[in-house]
Amino acid sequence: AAQRADAARIEIPRCENLDRRAELEADDFRWLMHYRSDLFWYEFVGQQRAMIEAIREAIEHGGDQSIAASRGEGKTKIFENMLLKYILSGQIPAAILFAATASLATCSLDSIRDVCAGRGDVARDGALPGERLLADYPEVCVPVAELQGNASKAGKMRANGFRFDTGERFEDDLIGFKWAGSELHFPDTPGSLSARRAIATRGLDSAVRGINLNGHRPSVVAIDDPETEDSARSEDQAKKLEDRIDKGIAGLGGQQRGVARVMLTTLQNRICASFRFTDPAQKPSWRPRRFRFLLKRPDREDLWEEYVAKREEDFQQRDNEGNYTDPNARRSHKFYLDDRKAMDAGGVVSNPNRFDPEILPDGSQQEVSALQRYFNEVARIGAEAVACELDNDPPEEAGPIESGITASRVQNQLSGYRRGIVPPACTILTQAIDIGKYRSHWVVKAWRPDGTAYVVDWNVLEVSTTDAGSDAAVDKLILRALYERRDVMIRHPFTTVDGKPVEIDLTLIDARYRTSVICYFCKEAGLKWKPAMGHGQSGGCVQTRFSPPARPTTDRRPGDGWFSKRQPKRQGWMVCMDTDRWKGWDHDRWMTPPTDPGTCLLAGERWPKTKRLSKDARREQQERMSFAKHITNEIEREFEGKREWYTKSHTHHYFDASYMADVAANMMGISLLKSNVLPEGPESGGWFKAQEGRPR
Repeated sequence: AAQRADAARIEIPRCENLDRRAELEADDFRWLMHYRSDLFWYEFVGQQRAMIEAIREAIEHGGDQSIAASRGEGKTKIFENMLLKYILSGQIPAAILFAATASLATCSLDSIRDVCAGRGDVARDGALPGERLLADYPEVCVPVAELQGNASKAGKMRANGFRFDTGERFEDDLIGFKWAGSELHFPDTPGSLSARRAIATRGLDSAVRGINLNGHRPSVVAIDDPETEDSARSEDQAKKLEDRIDKGIAGLGGQQRGVARVMLTTLQNRICASFRFTDPAQKPSWRPRRFRFLLKRPDREDLWEEYVAKREEDFQQRDNEGNYTDPNARRSHKFYLDDRKAMDAGGVVSNPNRFDPEILPDGSQQEVSALQRYFNEVARIGAEAVACELDNDPPEEAGPIESGITASRVQNQLSGYRRGIVPPACTILTQAIDIGKYRSHWVVKAWRPDGTAYVVDWNVLEVSTTDAGSDAAVDKLILRALYERRDVMIRHPFTTVDGKPVEIDLTLIDARYRTSVICYFCKEAGLKWKPAMGHGQSGGCVQTRFSPPARPTTDRRPGDGWFSKRQPKRQGWMVCMDTDRWKGWDHDRWMTPPTDPGTCLLAGERWPKTKRLSKDARREQQERMSFAKHITNEIEREFEGKREWYTKSHTHHYFDASYMADVAANMMGISLLKSNVLPEGPESGGWFKAQEGRPR
């Protein structure tokens, strides 16, 4: 036991130069270049200095900083070593470095372990790995080096030496620390400024709440390249990442001071979370900055276009190992050298050191300038990728293309008629009901022959205020609500401006939930009530694909974006609708100017802004906004050539009822392409009127 204790005891020497250590700790740039000369061998440039200053400002004063830097500017290495510096100098008790995933985060700790243990590459100035750090920070580097790769020895390590703060001798003190896993707890060396301090890494895909490091709450967190491929290409995933940073990470601080957050990232497109965090309009509480590789484009862009074309041709002259097979290859490089002065004129880069000076077998350099490196990347990955990865300026088309529909537009596109009034020249009145377990939403629309629609009224059917329990109980409640709705329509019909009652021509009821009970009700209610079911990708979940029949059959009747199929057991006919198409058609109506045929207008009158609204008017305004939000909680967008529906919120019941009312209108003969209200033939969509024998 005594021998094992002696083997675990180490001798920690004094700091080699206290004055040098104190002087360098006062200057972040000099500290990094002296102690990590293997990584930082030239003077820091604009965006690198901004990263270092942002981390220092967050540590000293708190707050949130976000910087979009060019890919390859050393963001991760700057992060790692700035956190190491401030832990070693005792200025922060605990820090966390977040990466997109846990595996990426672990790589950062490996780098810190290596430099403290003296492992790594020899610096350009000849300094050995960790040599300078060991000389001035022996209270950390000596215990780490003594581990010799066996982290289990750290917990029981004992030491002799001299205190850093008083210079007094200490003997056989337990300096146990942790040097494995996702956390580094620094040696508890007597008098050390970094004693019991900690650095941890976490992935943004793991739990982030309630982190406590060796008894310390983190005072600063570094968020390094938070995007994954999924979050960069999915607005839904980007929103989840944004919530994690704004809610989970923001609450990691202590009671008296919130945690300081620093994000260093590169923009991939305009829907990624990093784009929002570096936009002052979207994140005003952050201090955002975006940096470019190419600050000013060269005057002779025509020469660079020719260079890129030659560079792309050069790629075809290489073998599987990347060597040029033609001795006369690299025509692009020769082209640049021959006319370099003209090609460089006017061009300004942020970091003139960003090029590869490797000498090739033919005696030439791989690259001779950062400007050449920039256009080499244009030839390699394309101008659009360079705009994102190097210039942090994603093109507009890199984000999804949306229709631009907003709740405000829907709310303010008013007909001027009160709710319940059918406007003049309307010949068709349709209704649709979206069935729910607790509440069902209905919408009534009036139609002119040219396709102009008026939302006459909308509201909610209360089905149940509590959990109904069994399926039979739910069925009874839904039936009761539907019968009550039918009775109200009979007793209180909609009217024209001059008070004449108007009968609803067709009602479609969503039958995806409780299909059998909906079919039963429609069979009992009569031909003006039809069960309906949507098919498509919208609605927040993948539904069955819409597959219309090619021609009418005994059990299939095709329409325009819908068809009817016969239900088994004499339950009548089910209307099957192309959900994606008709939802898009409904949005198109709202995006049509109010003065044009085919528009859609919401019931209501516009009040003067100077007028004080009554209680009823304020309630009406709130109901309009609720309706408008339902309409716009699903949007269709185009991204990278694909069209898809994106669900902002699953509260879109009025939207479901609205597009179903559109289908009902088409079944009654309403079409934007024809003014005839009663088209002939089943292929035109007028079979419903024809089969009933009820010409209008």
